[in-house]
Formats: sequence, structure tokens, C-alpha cells
Amino acid sequence: MTAPAVGGEPPADATLELEGDVPAVEIIQSQPEPEQPPEPVQAEARPEPRPVSVPAPQPVAYEPPSAQPAFEPIEPEEFFPTLITQQQPEYYGPAAGEANFERTWNGAESPINPNNGIAPGNLQNFSEAGSRVTRQQINEQDPLSTNDILQRVPGLTIVNDDGIGNQGGIGIRGSNPRRSRKILVMEDGQSINMSLYIDPSVHYVPPPDRIEAVEVIKGSIIYAPNNNFGAVNFRNLQPFGPDEFVMSGEGGAVALNGAGGDGGAGKWHVHNRKTWENWGTVVSYTGADVQGTWDTERLTYNDFYAAVGWKDTNADFVFSGSYMRQRDKYDEANLEFEEEEDGEEEEGDLEEDEELEEEEATVFRSDTVEQAFFREIKHCKSCFNPGSRFSTYNADPFRLQGTLNYYFDEDTSSNTRVYYYHHRRDRYQNFEGADPSQAEGNFAPFLLGDDVIIPEGVMLGRLRTYQHVGGEQRFELANRELIAGLNQDFQFGARYEHHTFANRNFFGRQGEILEDGDDRGLTVFDSEHEADAVSAYAQTVIKATPAIDIVPGIRFEHISSKVRQLSSSEEEGEGERELEECEIDGQDFFNEGECVVFEINPNDQNFNYDKTYWLPGISFSWGLFGKQVAPVYDGKSLQDYETVYHTTMYGGYNRGVTIPVQREGPFPPKDELGDNFQLGVRSTGVKGVTFDMAGFFKSIENYQVRGSSTTTSGLNVYTNIDQVEISGVEMYGRLDSRPFTGWNLNPYFEGTFTYSNGVVTEGVLPGGESIVGNRIPFAPREVAYLTTGIESTAGWNASVSFVYRGEFYTDEENTPFGGDPSGEDGLVPSVWLLNARANYTIPTDVFGSEMVVFVSGENLTDKLYITDREDGIKPGLGRSVMAGARVKW
Repeated sequence: MTAPAVGGEPPADATLELEGDVPAVEIIQSQPEPEQPPEPVQAEARPEPRPVSVPAPQPVAYEPPSAQPAFEPIEPEEFFPTLITQQQPEYYGPAAGEANFERTWNGAESPINPNNGIAPGNLQNFSEAGSRVTRQQINEQDPLSTNDILQRVPGLTIVNDDGIGNQGGIGIRGSNPRRSRKILVMEDGQSINMSLYIDPSVHYVPPPDRIEAVEVIKGSIIYAPNNNFGAVNFRNLQPFGPDEFVMSGEGGAVALNGAGGDGGAGKWHVHNRKTWENWGTVVSYTGADVQGTWDTERLTYNDFYAAVGWKDTNADFVFSGSYMRQRDKYDEANLEFEEEEDGEEEEGDLEEDEELEEEEATVFRSDTVEQAFFREIKHCKSCFNPGSRFSTYNADPFRLQGTLNYYFDEDTSSNTRVYYYHHRRDRYQNFEGADPSQAEGNFAPFLLGDDVIIPEGVMLGRLRTYQHVGGEQRFELANRELIAGLNQDFQFGARYEHHTFANRNFFGRQGEILEDGDDRGLTVFDSEHEADAVSAYAQTVIKATPAIDIVPGIRFEHISSKVRQLSSSEEEGEGERELEECEIDGQDFFNEGECVVFEINPNDQNFNYDKTYWLPGISFSWGLFGKQVAPVYDGKSLQDYETVYHTTMYGGYNRGVTIPVQREGPFPPKDELGDNFQLGVRSTGVKGVTFDMAGFFKSIENYQVRGSSTTTSGLNVYTNIDQVEISGVEMYGRLDSRPFTGWNLNPYFEGTFTYSNGVVTEGVLPGGESIVGNRIPFAPREVAYLTTGIESTAGWNASVSFVYRGEFYTDEENTPFGGDPSGEDGLVPSVWLLNARANYTIPTDVFGSEMVVFVSGENLTDKLYITDREDGIKPGLGRSVMAGARVKW
């Protein structure tokens, strides 16, 4: 479209573009109520699509500007991107797919092609709760980790236990953020949960530098299972797009309070996107070397991503792959005191407890583990567990995906995907806090009957390999007549996936430093898992009125699983003994040195089970208020004024299923089944104001929680709460001042707040004690992210954020702060953190390219706080300050 010059009339030869059958308009003016024109005679009864929703622009009068304006005027196309709205990008796909792109950009349901996103580009008419953080917003934030991007999204809780967020840590609407196990996490629509149908933990996310956008949706049956709470999708750079070559680098420091000095941090990135004729490519590399939260932690990765695309008139194909080589100095053992045994103890046991207390007294001066953390240890893990410097985490997530879109006509399309995911995750850690480099012997652990005898000073290897392969076929039949003059956009699809998981724990020799690749030792746990899953869904958008879309649908899930356990161990404390002198049945071992004895089950066990679920859902989108837009003559009869909605109510119900962690049993596991309701409203109707607010309610049975114990071989023990209910509200708002002032500066405020009250409605402890009314563990009630900043047309931006994470319990008993002598369970106090960032875009005439310099900081007050109590108290990341530059050609 040719825009009219300011102060003049539109050119006579202006070309008008159409979006579907709705004319795109350049000028939006207040109009008197028009007389109703006669009903036009149409040759074909084709249903009209719902008018396109855009952020509500203001009426613009074409008046000659003053010779020297006092400030830069607000132009008609002035746009402020938010989590709801963004400017429609240029279309790069095949010619036959452009109508599909235009329609799905403003649709009420998710597009069938996840490469374009799992939610419509413009969320105004979306029938579910949804948010999107764009590449522009990511650049303005300059995040250290991918999880930092998600803090600004309403409904989300972020709890990091490392410095770069690779270990999961995302919760939605009251779900446990630990390893992001209760949500669906995707990369270009492909699940990157370790194994969605066996162990949905997340230990990998793509680095923020190669992400084009991050999307969050809640209430979907298309993206399932793990759809009780919601889904997160990281959308990579696509091969079709503007040509660009980008390089960036940054460095800084992370404070280590109590550890004698700060740790360095660095991150670097380069990518190139190039298109020519019908082909497109993108190649990306990102590296990082970052200090972790403990002084013994060092987090490093090298990430590679590439994609190639081809398009023809009616089709396009994209093949992409990524590989991250992650090598961390990291383990899950944190600060805790020795547990006190309950019940009566023999004289020898009491003597051992007294000796342990004397040993702890030589390390800690404080009476409780919480006091020891805040007064003595802080970020210094080497102060109480120097052997942890040998602990490592080694991962190699590798992903491939091929996507073919075919457009039969502007209303009929198909999407075909095949994909593969392989994730080796091997972890080595010192056992029982001992330092293997100080071991006095070279003894090997061994089996004595069903007992494992382990000398002091050994390391534990935990080897896990996940793999899945799958394919999915989807179709969309849009603008089809339903009944009684109503029309619909109908989607349906089917999917098959095959998952495998190998899980083995072993002990090395006394004094042996286990490293990446080591697999020889005494096996104490060994299991093999397989799962085949068949899924299908059907969903349609029924256009009940020009303002109301109703979206019913149903999903089918069938899972066939089998497990082979070659060896398994008892729960920690059940049959476990720590001996100062390793004497068993009158026989001495390890030169009468210390040892640990526990029982294992070496018998071969097999389990097989099948499950089937039907997951219905219905949602709606109702345009409440909008603006009348003037029709544009297109060769037809005169048309009525049309309404573009800027305020929309949405909501609905969906049945969800969350697949639990099923590494250790019992088999078959109890899946979480939930009834989920939501009702919300989003609006861009007031000049300079954007808001989105939704209330939600969930009733979930068989809610899985991580128990307060681990097995003797180092595995977590999981239990189920019979029934929980979660109710709450999430809010997002943004206020931009420039639409009011017309200044070259745009002071703004953006904030999110989430309240989620999760309580147990049915449940008892193993001893029979009721926990009804207790809060569900690992779920903060309140989370807030409040930002104020200034954007400038001169190219600089600056903002400050106040981040609040409310208190939460780590066990279903709701142990109070200081109530567990070991420190593993108890209340995690709330915390406020201060973050800030600033950047400046250097004019292109200086360097001949777009160059941005930036600085950012998190936890600027260097607040010492507890972020988690998994296997003891874990500190949050200390003050981190990074500075760098980004150049784009």
C-alpha cells in the first residue's frame, strides 16, 4: 500500500491490498453512523472471515505540519510491541501459503505449522491464554540465560538452580518449576522434555541468542500431553527471513559471597542467514563459560544450530538440527546436616551420632543449617564439601526435524513433520560428601549377598540416555460451511512416537576420579524403558457471530510402555548403615576403614502396561469492543463498516494429563489427570495501554511430588497426592507514555503479577496423617516482575526491574523454616531482587553496520537467598554484571 503524504490527500493511484476478503485500510477515522446500504447480491455464498484484530490506532487528521515542530509527531504507523501484539513480519513463504499466513496470524486457534509459532502472531483474537516475547524484546533485555526471558511472562515461576538455566526451572500457574517436569517444553514445536512419556524432566533449552521468539500458551489440547498447566515453545531462527550476519560477545562477573572472590562469565555468538531464489539457510554458534551459584560450579556449553529451507509455489520444506555440548562442574548435592534417626537407637548408634555431631561442629559453628548458610557458608561449597570440585555434568542433546507444508489452496493446507531427539546425560559426583582425592586406599566396592559394601572416598556415576523418534501429520480445512450458515476452520492430526530410556548408577573404586566417558564399576541400579505413543486430535473454530469464535476439540492419547529393572535399591535409610570400622559378621573390610552398607534387589523384573486417555476441550474468543473501520471500494457493492476488536474476552475448559517421572517405580505409575478452567480479557483499546488478565482453576488427581528422601544409590523417590486444587489470577500490563506526549522518549511501565493458591484437598502421609489443607510443595503463591524504563528514538534504552518470588514449601508436610535439622525440607523464604539493563545503538554511519553496546545486571544488591532445598540448601545466583556488543550486517 502506498501511504499518503502527511498534510496531503492519498495519491490517486494508491494500490489497496486485501487480507482475505477484509480490505486493509490506511486511515481509521471516526465516522457518523452510516445508513444501511441495500443487501449486496453475491454470486457465491462464501463465508466472511472474522475481521483482523490489530492494536487500536488513534484517529489521525491530515493537517499540514508546522514548519519546525516542537517534537517528533506520532505517526499513524507508530507501534509499541507487547507480549500480546507485534507487527506482522514480511511473508517469506510460498505464494500459495500467503492467505493461510494472513488468516492464522489473526486466528483463534494455534496454527498447524509450529515453525511459524504455536500461537497466532496477533494474540488479540486467541481463544486461549498466550504470551510471546519477540527477538526485539529479547535484545532489549540482553538476558544471561533463556529462563530470564520468561520472567516477564504472566503465570510463570522461574526457579534456577544454576547460572544459565539449562536445568529447567519453569513452572506455570502453580506447577512445580523443578526441572520443568509438569509442563510441555518445545523447540520449534518438537518436545525437548527428556522423554515426554517416560521422564518429562528438562535439562536443556536453546541459548537466547538464536531464538526468534518465545511463546507460552495455556489451555491447549493440540500441544499435549503435559497440558494441565501449559506449554513453552522456543522458536529458532528460520532459514527464510531477512539476510543478516550477527556477531556478539559479552563478559562479566558473578559475585561469590563468602568464597573469597568473584567468578568470571563470558558468552559469545555468531549466526548467518542467507536466502537466494527458492532457498534459505541459517547457521548459528553460541558458546558460554559462566560461574555457577556455588564457588565449585562452572557452567559451559558450545551450541550449534543449522537449518536449510526450500520453497516452491505450493510448498515449503525446512530441515533443521541442533547440538549442544554441555560440560559443567555441577551436582545436586547441597548444604545439609546429617539427619537424626527417629525411634530408639542402640548404644553403638548413639556413639556414631555423637561422633557425627562432633565432626559437624568442626565444620560449622552454627546450630542450624539455615544459620550455617547465612552466616558461614554463603556461596562457598568448597568450605564444607571440597570433594565436589570433581563432580561433573556432561550432556549432549542432539535434535533433528524435517517439516513439509503443502498448500492445496488458500483454505486447505497440510503440515508433515518427522523428528528425532537423543540426549545423553551422564553425571559423576562424590559420594556422601567425601573427597576421593584424600582416600587412603584403592579398594573397590563389592556385593556381599544382597548388600553393597562401599568404602569411603568413592564417586557415583549416574548414566542416562534418552531417545525418541516420531512423526506427525496435520491438516487444516478453513472457511468450510458447518450448519445453518455458520462456517468453521477445522484442524485434525495424528502422531506416533517411540521413546527409549536407559538408566544406570554405578560406583567407582576408592580414590578414583570418575570423568566423562567412564562406565566401569559396581552397578547398583539398572533399568531399561520403552514407550510407544499414538495421539490424535480434532479441533475446529466455529464462527458463531462476527464477534464470537467457539473452539471445541478432543485429543486421544494411547501409551504402551514396558520396563525392565535389572537391579534396584531401597529407599535411603531403609537398611542403610554407615560404619566407622567396616566390620560385617565378624569380618573386617577395607583395613577397618569407614564404609556404607545398603541393600539392593539384583533380581530381573519386567513390567508392561497400556493407558488410554480422551482429553476434551472447549474455548472461546469474544470481541467485546472495537473500532469501526471505513470500507474500501474493491469493485463490489458498498459494504457495511467493519469492527476491528481491541478488547477480547477468552476462556474455556480442557482436560489435561501430565506424565509423571517413572524412573524407579512403582509400575504402572499414576498419571496426573486434571480439569482446567480459565477466563480472561485482553485489551489494547486505551491509547498507550495494554493489559491481559486471566483467572484460573485446576483440580488435579494423583499429583506427583518429589519425596523428602532418595534411594541409597542416589535416585529421587516420588510419591502422589490424591487430589489438589489450584486457583489464582495472572496479570500483565504495559503503559507507554509516548502516545500521549509525542516525545522522542518513551518512559514506560511493564509489569506481571501471578497469584496461585495450590492446596491439598485429599491426601495422607505414609503414616496415615492427613495433609488436607496444606500447600502443595515447590509452588510460590505470589510472583511479580515489575519494570520501569525509557526508550529513545535516538537509539538508547534503559530499564530497571524488581523481581519478587514468594515463599514456598519443599514438602507436602509444609515443614516450617528451620523445622528440619538436615535442612533438606522446610520453608524457602520469599525474596525481592533488583535487575537492570541499558543499551545503545550506534548510528550506522559510524561503523557502516548496526552495532549495539549493552550492559545488564541481575541481583544488583547481591542479595544472599535460598533458591531451592533439593538435596539441601542451594543459594541463588549472586550479583552478576555483563557487558558486551552486538554487530549486525
